[in-house]
Amino acid sequence: MTDSFSVNGALFPQTAEDMKARMKDKYDPSKNYPTVDGVINIPADQAYALAEYIMQGKPIGERNEIPLAISGWKKQSASGKTYISLSFKPHYKYEKNTEGAVNDAAQSMAKATDGNVIDYIF
Repeated sequence: MTDSFSVNGALFPQTAEDMKARMKDKYDPSKNYPTVDGVINIPADQAYALAEYIMQGKPIGERNEIPLAISGWKKQSASGKTYISLSFKPHYKYEKNTEGAVNDAAQSMAKATDGNVIDYIF
């Protein structure tokens, strides 16, 4: 298995009033907004391990997917708001791709760009 990683996040319930307060005059009552939303926080030191896990994973199933385990716990914030705390870790079905998927992807990109590297500055 690749280097272990641990990524956390949280989902908070969202009411129409919450969305109105957040979006102000951009709020559109005819849209179907999520009833929960949140953020996944990826520590910089975990980003490479997560990327390696995804890039070197052997896809499984009919949809050719890389499995990622998600666990959740119902918690309460200091302000009393109930939320779901999430943890993302390697899945027990994960297998490293022995066919060199990362090398194949890099070679494919080099071929598609005639070896030119493109840097984007934001």
